[in-house]
Amino acid sequence: MEKAKAALSLIVLLVFAVSIVGAYPTPNPGQIVVTKPNPQMFAPLINIISIKIAPAAPGNSEPVTAGVKVQSAIKKEDICGLDASNFKLETITVPPGGAAVVIKNVYATSSTAVNQPVDCNFWLELVPTSFQGTQYTWLTGTYTLKLYYLKDGQQLADKTFSFRV
Repeated sequence: MEKAKAALSLIVLLVFAVSIVGAYPTPNPGQIVVTKPNPQMFAPLINIISIKIAPAAPGNSEPVTAGVKVQSAIKKEDICGLDASNFKLETITVPPGGAAVVIKNVYATSSTAVNQPVDCNFWLELVPTSFQGTQYTWLTGTYTLKLYYLKDGQQLADKTFSFRV
Protein backbone atom coordinates (compact mmCIF):
# COMPACT_ATOMS: atom_id res chain seq x y z
CA MET A 1 0.00 0.00 0.00
CA GLU A 2 2.86 2.37 0.84
CA LYS A 3 4.48 1.65 -2.52
CA ALA A 4 1.22 2.49 -4.32
CA LYS A 5 0.93 5.81 -2.45
CA ALA A 6 4.55 6.64 -3.22
CA ALA A 7 4.05 5.82 -6.93
CA LEU A 8 0.87 7.91 -7.05
CA SER A 9 2.62 10.83 -5.34
CA LEU A 10 5.47 10.59 -7.85
CA ILE A 11 3.02 10.66 -10.77
CA VAL A 12 1.20 13.69 -9.36
CA LEU A 13 4.53 15.44 -8.81
CA LEU A 14 5.63 14.70 -12.41
CA VAL A 15 2.34 15.98 -13.86
CA PHE A 16 2.67 19.15 -11.79
CA ALA A 17 6.30 19.65 -12.88
CA VAL A 18 5.46 19.17 -16.58
CA SER A 19 2.57 21.63 -16.38
CA ILE A 20 4.86 24.29 -14.87
CA VAL A 21 7.52 23.90 -17.60
CA GLY A 22 5.12 24.82 -20.41
CA ALA A 23 3.06 27.31 -18.46
CA TYR A 24 2.61 30.97 -19.28
CA PRO A 25 2.38 33.55 -16.53
CA THR A 26 -1.15 33.86 -15.23
CA PRO A 27 -2.51 37.38 -15.64
CA ASN A 28 -3.84 39.24 -12.65
CA PRO A 29 -7.62 39.62 -12.50
CA GLY A 30 -8.65 42.43 -14.82
CA GLN A 31 -5.31 42.35 -16.72
CA ILE A 32 -5.65 42.24 -20.50
CA VAL A 33 -3.67 39.50 -22.22
CA VAL A 34 -2.32 40.53 -25.64
CA THR A 35 -0.79 38.00 -27.99
CA LYS A 36 1.18 38.92 -31.08
CA PRO A 37 -0.23 37.59 -34.35
CA ASN A 38 1.88 35.31 -36.48
CA PRO A 39 3.57 37.65 -39.01
CA GLN A 40 3.41 34.96 -41.72
CA MET A 41 -0.39 35.20 -41.64
CA PHE A 42 -0.18 38.80 -42.87
CA ALA A 43 2.73 38.51 -45.29
CA PRO A 44 2.00 39.67 -48.85
CA LEU A 45 1.60 37.06 -51.57
CA ILE A 46 3.66 36.87 -54.75
CA ASN A 47 1.94 35.36 -57.78
CA ILE A 48 3.84 34.44 -60.94
CA ILE A 49 1.08 35.01 -63.50
CA SER A 50 3.07 34.22 -66.66
CA ILE A 51 6.53 33.30 -67.91
CA LYS A 52 7.49 34.23 -71.46
CA ILE A 53 10.60 32.35 -72.58
CA ALA A 54 10.99 33.68 -76.16
CA PRO A 55 13.21 35.31 -77.37
CA ALA A 56 15.48 33.64 -74.79
CA ALA A 57 17.08 30.51 -76.19
CA PRO A 58 20.12 28.36 -75.54
CA GLY A 59 23.23 30.29 -76.59
CA ASN A 60 21.81 33.81 -76.21
CA SER A 61 21.23 36.12 -73.26
CA GLU A 62 17.87 37.59 -74.30
CA PRO A 63 15.52 38.06 -71.33
CA VAL A 64 12.96 35.64 -69.97
CA THR A 65 10.00 37.77 -68.89
CA ALA A 66 8.07 36.86 -65.75
CA GLY A 67 4.70 38.45 -65.08
CA VAL A 68 4.37 39.13 -61.34
CA LYS A 69 1.57 40.33 -59.08
CA VAL A 70 2.06 41.14 -55.38
CA GLN A 71 -1.06 41.18 -53.19
CA SER A 72 -1.74 42.12 -49.59
CA ALA A 73 -2.59 39.04 -47.58
CA ILE A 74 -5.55 40.44 -45.68
CA LYS A 75 -7.58 42.23 -48.36
CA LYS A 76 -6.10 40.44 -51.40
CA GLU A 77 -5.56 43.86 -53.01
CA ASP A 78 -2.82 44.37 -55.56
CA ILE A 79 0.21 46.30 -54.35
CA CYS A 80 1.01 49.01 -56.92
CA GLY A 81 3.90 51.38 -57.52
CA LEU A 82 6.68 48.82 -57.19
CA ASP A 83 10.09 49.08 -58.85
CA ALA A 84 13.40 47.19 -58.98
CA SER A 85 14.14 48.00 -55.32
CA ASN A 86 11.11 45.91 -54.31
CA PHE A 87 12.40 42.68 -55.84
CA LYS A 88 15.39 40.43 -55.24
CA LEU A 89 16.16 37.18 -57.06
CA GLU A 90 17.99 34.12 -55.77
CA THR A 91 19.15 31.42 -58.16
CA ILE A 92 18.37 27.98 -56.70
CA THR A 93 19.34 25.62 -59.55
CA VAL A 94 20.56 25.97 -63.14
CA PRO A 95 21.53 23.45 -65.81
CA PRO A 96 25.07 22.06 -65.34
CA GLY A 97 27.54 24.83 -66.21
CA GLY A 98 24.80 27.46 -66.26
CA ALA A 99 25.09 30.95 -64.82
CA ALA A 100 23.06 32.55 -62.06
CA VAL A 101 20.04 34.61 -63.14
CA VAL A 102 19.51 38.30 -62.28
CA ILE A 103 16.75 40.88 -62.74
CA LYS A 104 17.67 43.18 -65.65
CA ASN A 105 14.56 45.42 -65.60
CA VAL A 106 11.21 45.80 -63.85
CA TYR A 107 8.29 47.31 -65.76
CA ALA A 108 4.76 48.04 -64.60
CA THR A 109 2.20 46.69 -67.05
CA SER A 110 -0.58 48.97 -68.14
CA SER A 111 -4.27 48.40 -68.56
CA THR A 112 -5.64 49.45 -71.95
CA ALA A 113 -9.34 49.27 -71.03
CA VAL A 114 -11.11 52.57 -70.36
CA ASN A 115 -12.53 53.14 -66.86
CA GLN A 116 -10.82 50.05 -65.49
CA PRO A 117 -8.82 49.92 -62.24
CA VAL A 118 -5.08 50.44 -62.50
CA ASP A 119 -3.31 47.23 -63.41
CA CYS A 120 -0.65 46.49 -60.79
CA ASN A 121 1.13 43.65 -62.54
CA PHE A 122 4.83 43.86 -63.26
CA TRP A 123 7.12 42.41 -65.90
CA LEU A 124 10.51 41.26 -64.64
CA GLU A 125 13.16 40.75 -67.30
CA LEU A 126 15.47 37.94 -66.18
CA VAL A 127 18.87 37.32 -67.77
CA PRO A 128 21.97 35.24 -67.08
CA THR A 129 24.49 37.15 -65.01
CA SER A 130 27.61 38.77 -66.39
CA PHE A 131 31.11 38.74 -64.90
CA GLN A 132 34.04 41.02 -65.73
CA GLY A 133 32.40 42.18 -68.94
CA THR A 134 31.40 38.69 -70.11
CA GLN A 135 27.66 38.20 -70.54
CA TYR A 136 26.78 34.57 -69.89
CA THR A 137 24.15 32.84 -72.01
CA TRP A 138 21.22 30.53 -71.41
CA LEU A 139 21.83 26.79 -71.46
CA THR A 140 19.26 24.12 -72.26
CA GLY A 141 17.60 23.00 -69.06
CA THR A 142 15.53 24.02 -66.08
CA TYR A 143 16.20 27.12 -64.00
CA THR A 144 14.69 27.32 -60.50
CA LEU A 145 14.60 30.74 -58.86
CA LYS A 146 13.26 32.34 -55.69
CA LEU A 147 11.77 35.82 -56.02
CA TYR A 148 11.63 38.03 -52.93
CA TYR A 149 9.33 41.00 -52.36
CA LEU A 150 11.00 43.76 -50.32
CA LYS A 151 9.58 46.88 -48.72
CA ASP A 152 11.96 49.43 -47.22
CA GLY A 153 14.71 46.84 -47.53
CA GLN A 154 12.80 44.28 -45.45
CA GLN A 155 11.99 40.93 -47.04
CA LEU A 156 8.25 40.33 -46.70
CA ALA A 157 7.45 37.46 -49.06
CA ASP A 158 9.01 34.98 -51.46
CA LYS A 159 7.95 32.68 -54.26
CA THR A 160 9.91 29.84 -55.85
CA PHE A 161 9.30 29.12 -59.53
CA SER A 162 10.94 27.29 -62.44
CA PHE A 163 11.15 27.58 -66.20
CA ARG A 164 12.88 25.65 -68.97
CA VAL A 165 14.99 27.20 -71.75
